[in-house]
Amino acid sequence: MSYEPRIDLSGKRVAVLAGDERMLEIMRLARRAGATVTAFAAAPDAAEAIGGPPADSLEQALTDADLIITPVPGLGPDDELWTPNAAEPVRLTSDALSLAAPGAQMYMGRVTPGIEAVCKPAGVTPVAHGDDDVEALLHAVPTAEGAVHHAIALSDITLMGSRCVCTGFGRVGQSMALLLKGMGADVTLCARNESQRARAVGFGLKALELDALGEQLAVADFCFQSAPGLDGYLLDRTTLSQANPEIVIIELSSPPSGTDLAAAEELGLTALWARGQAGSASRTAGADEFQVIERMYAESLAHA
Repeated sequence: MSYEPRIDLSGKRVAVLAGDERMLEIMRLARRAGATVTAFAAAPDAAEAIGGPPADSLEQALTDADLIITPVPGLGPDDELWTPNAAEPVRLTSDALSLAAPGAQMYMGRVTPGIEAVCKPAGVTPVAHGDDDVEALLHAVPTAEGAVHHAIALSDITLMGSRCVCTGFGRVGQSMALLLKGMGADVTLCARNESQRARAVGFGLKALELDALGEQLAVADFCFQSAPGLDGYLLDRTTLSQANPEIVIIELSSPPSGTDLAAAEELGLTALWARGQAGSASRTAGADEFQVIERMYAESLAHA
């Protein structure tokens, strides 16, 4: 399966900063669309993707860039870009961004007040696309498949015939639960939201209120947690203390985690924070992100 660019980027310069292997596909597609592409703090094989050596510095990568693309996974301390392939953290500065072309746009998963503060004096417009509905729906598929990969690696039983608990029934949660059901697992959703439980029943799943989570974990082989932990841990110490000692817990939410991972470790449970799983199918995820970015960029040009 391959994606072909729908935008003409001839004469444009695209800077791709940091990130994992999915950024390589973004580089390839931007180049295929006609752009001159630079990269910094990128995954191995960036030279092949951009057709030349990567930049030696952030400043070099950003010079004359019309379009700047950074990773979807969340920013770190002091708004550091996600750099799994770089030894040193990468932080955007007004001085570096001011080297970009006039009217440059920067696409990233989310835009924080700190990012806005460094972009404004540089004349760069930051654009968040991590919450784009199309992108989230597309990313849910490789995220679920990546979660299954980790679950299999951490367990000595098959998912087929296993008892799985899912918490969270948003885009990722739905893809996760339906994939597990398709693999022959016995899937139960635990959720606060009555509409989510009703939707799960409509998909042929078992659905219980969140109050039942502890007793479900006690008999579960796997738990896939995708609900955001914005209101505190969904899988807190009290709930985790009821879990089957041999359970495998895969936490899929973005920061803050919905699972008390420290408590899970202290209780001797197998738990993995598998964030950023969309990148497990890097070519697919990269193409998914690129098509959203190209749509948003084309719309901005049309309204300029």
